[in-house]
Amino acid sequence: MKVTTTPSVSLSVVIPTLNEISALPANLTRLIKDQHVCQIIIVDGGSSDGTCEYVNAQTDQRIVLLDSAPGRGRQLNTGARYATGDWIIFHHADTLLPDHAGLKITSLEDSVHWGGYQHKFSHGNWKLNFVSMLHNWRCAITGVIYGDQSLFVRSKFFWEIGGFVEEELEDLEFSDRALLRQPSMLLSDKILTDSRKFRQLGEFRALAHVISILLRYERRRSIGNTTFFDPYR
Repeated sequence: MKVTTTPSVSLSVVIPTLNEISALPANLTRLIKDQHVCQIIIVDGGSSDGTCEYVNAQTDQRIVLLDSAPGRGRQLNTGARYATGDWIIFHHADTLLPDHAGLKITSLEDSVHWGGYQHKFSHGNWKLNFVSMLHNWRCAITGVIYGDQSLFVRSKFFWEIGGFVEEELEDLEFSDRALLRQPSMLLSDKILTDSRKFRQLGEFRALAHVISILLRYERRRSIGNTTFFDPYR
């Protein structure tokens, strides 16, 4: 990875939530330790499990809670409009960034405009490790960054290409437009994603859902299987 020393560059983190009280505490604990993060913006879509109360109880001045109508693309755009950082990282509530993530992102060369991390599941078994391997291989080949890879982007570039669409698969659609302008960067560091969804459905059944959704997206057909995304809202 090519880096330069630019300590004045800032990073805002945007996290969409909907009933994420079980996952959010570990996430915020990790982010609070990162002094290169200037904002931690939680955009809640109507939680009823104590998520908002937990966020409001935090004392770190970098943490902000915003309300939004539910829908990941809508919530992400809401957070991006509030962000003041030179970079924005769009980060899932059930995913942990590696140590020193803020420093690495804010130190990227000027030629890098957007990218993401390699992916790893928590509670990994051989099936989940295989899914992550396919996930990372696909990204390295296509340059497309999924939302669960903690997509990061320069703020100026994000708005130049219009932000996220406010519908399903906003991450793929954003990647399609971004790749027309600039290549993505896949960092070698791995983020750790909660494996709850894949374990609940069964690893290969969940993978089949994902492949079906991707094929429908590529063919511009109705996505279907939208309930696959529900626990991540």
